Amino acid sequence: MSLIICAPSEAEAPAVSTVHLRAMDENLLTHAQFPSPEGLQFFHSWLERNTLEHLRDGDKGVLVAKDGETGEVVSFVKWLVHRPGEGEQQHQVEEEWPDVARGEYLDPYAALTERVRNRAVGEEAAYYHPTYLCTDPRWAGRGAASLLLRKVQDLAAADGLPLVLEATMNAVTFYQKMGFEIKDELSMMLPPRGSSEPTEFYEEKCMVWVPPKGAVAAS
Repeated sequence: MSLIICAPSEAEAPAVSTVHLRAMDENLLTHAQFPSPEGLQFFHSWLERNTLEHLRDGDKGVLVAKDGETGEVVSFVKWLVHRPGEGEQQHQVEEEWPDVARGEYLDPYAALTERVRNRAVGEEAAYYHPTYLCTDPRWAGRGAASLLLRKVQDLAAADGLPLVLEATMNAVTFYQKMGFEIKDELSMMLPPRGSSEPTEFYEEKCMVWVPPKGAVAAS
């Protein structure tokens, strides 16, 4: 069973969103931020727009893994390139969240992750920031995520830059196998699914990968 790694077409943006929501269906943060079917529908559309931005913006990127037989999108990775003097907020359009989304968990999470990355590598550091790496659960364990992340590592190595990301707890071991080290952590109190009371502890790890010394930039 072969996999094809490539940039998606704009027409495949909805498929990327579907993979994202399938992969994150058990994630506490996703349902704290988008607690209803209407909220998840909005998030699906938001993710479609986000994919298009990553296709069109030179300091962003997106790759997908497709089933070589059917062409189905089964996994994807998105990333930003953070450069000194260019806060990531400059890459993003400020957004007013609708009532179906919980801004009280969206905006603080974004601010928290930025602070943690700054602590891990420094505010003036340049780095690649993988924002999402998701695989359809039906394809879990078949190597799609490893292939995609290795492509981003190759790009970062060619630029001589590290990768910095936030890992959910169930993905920490995967990233360690890919050469990442834990540098910091972040946590929030969130409401469990179906509730509005923040009674559940949520944690992620900030992890860093540094290109091996002597890595040769791609020509």
